Amino acid sequence: MCDFNYQYFAKFISNSIAPMHRDLQLFLQNLTHLDSKFTTKSSKNGNLNKLLYKSPLNYHYTMKNKILPLFALLLMAAFTAGAQGINFQKGNWADIKAKAKAENKHIFVDAFTTWCGPCKWQSKKIFPQKEVGDFFNKNYVSFKLDMEKGEGLAFAKKYKVRAYPTLVYFNPQGEMVHKTVGAYPAKKLLKQANNALNPETQVYTLQRKFEKGEKSNAFLKQYIEALSTAYEDYSKPADMYLAQLGQDKWATAEGWKFISKYVRKSSSEAFEYVMKNQAKFVAAAEGKGKVEKYIARVLTTDMRRLARSKNKEELASFKKKLKDAFGKDADKHIAKAEYMFYARDKEKGMQYACKYFDKYCDNHYEFNSIAWNYYKKYDDTQRLEKALAWAKQSVKLKKASFNTDTQAHILFKLKRYKKAKKVAEESIELAKKAKQNPKETEALLAKINAKL
Repeated sequence: MCDFNYQYFAKFISNSIAPMHRDLQLFLQNLTHLDSKFTTKSSKNGNLNKLLYKSPLNYHYTMKNKILPLFALLLMAAFTAGAQGINFQKGNWADIKAKAKAENKHIFVDAFTTWCGPCKWQSKKIFPQKEVGDFFNKNYVSFKLDMEKGEGLAFAKKYKVRAYPTLVYFNPQGEMVHKTVGAYPAKKLLKQANNALNPETQVYTLQRKFEKGEKSNAFLKQYIEALSTAYEDYSKPADMYLAQLGQDKWATAEGWKFISKYVRKSSSEAFEYVMKNQAKFVAAAEGKGKVEKYIARVLTTDMRRLARSKNKEELASFKKKLKDAFGKDADKHIAKAEYMFYARDKEKGMQYACKYFDKYCDNHYEFNSIAWNYYKKYDDTQRLEKALAWAKQSVKLKKASFNTDTQAHILFKLKRYKKAKKVAEESIELAKKAKQNPKETEALLAKINAKL
């Protein structure tokens, strides 16, 4: 038998593995015997031996048969105690509400889907952070819920979850008080989680105040911002804010800042005013280009709606609106509207796509998007060659892992395997440099290598 330095061992566990519970420290202090004749092969706890083997102790110990299981359990507790990140609870929705009520804590629900990329990013990169975990574990009972399975289906319907991820916050009584849509970096997530605890910034508490008659401009701006973050309709309070501000102040810095951020419908009075008085907004917007970009952004939303309607009379009317808005520069916007309108038309789709992309487009994301769509939809050489040209133009404008990946996929489909291999390898390197996961491109590369 040999004596064992318990204090050194406890310090190692504390510093190198995780903060220890008081029970583990008491347990170590009361141990009196450890067996010095030990080999990894003879142990029934291989994982623990492996851990000790890599430790600064540089030698192994095993406990008496009756003590080892207890030690292992306590060691597991130490790991749990030291775990970082949000502690998401198991169980059903009723269990979560009961737990929150009993502990007088708010509830945080990560409403996700399995296919949602931003959901995965947030779960992997943000939720495990210590600062995030410390705050949420102190203030919330946290719960993950798949919106396409089980209770998630009813939850999504009841709480109007329409985009992913949606982060839903409830008070201890189980009443929804706040909601945000999208994946956030840690700092912004914590800000929203703080807002969800404060009645002055909770979106649905603000909504009740609005319904009771609160109408000051300071309040309206706060309410509109909260609604925007929750992806809720804010057109009514926005119209009210602009009416109270006064049309004579719409072209000021304050008016422009609000309009450019919150006015998103081309049918709104404020947007029509901007369209007819663009010169007035140039100074407030700090440039004519910013005014034109704002108008184009709003009208692009109309283009998408128009593309779904397939109404040619509406298309003609919309083209007139574009001419009124942009004058001699309208051709680019008209070409984009026609491309979007005919995108699903097999006969005319490519004709209008070529007109817009070959003559007017200067956006690498748009080039990549149509190239990928053509890769997914078509197998004929003519369309694939066009898709390849668009992918190359995207890369020319701004080389990145996603557009080189698109280019490699198209080359593979065209059976140009050597070139596809070279571009795929480049895409993987770009992804790694950007700290992105290149697994899809790596899978493609494996297919390419199988063909060579």
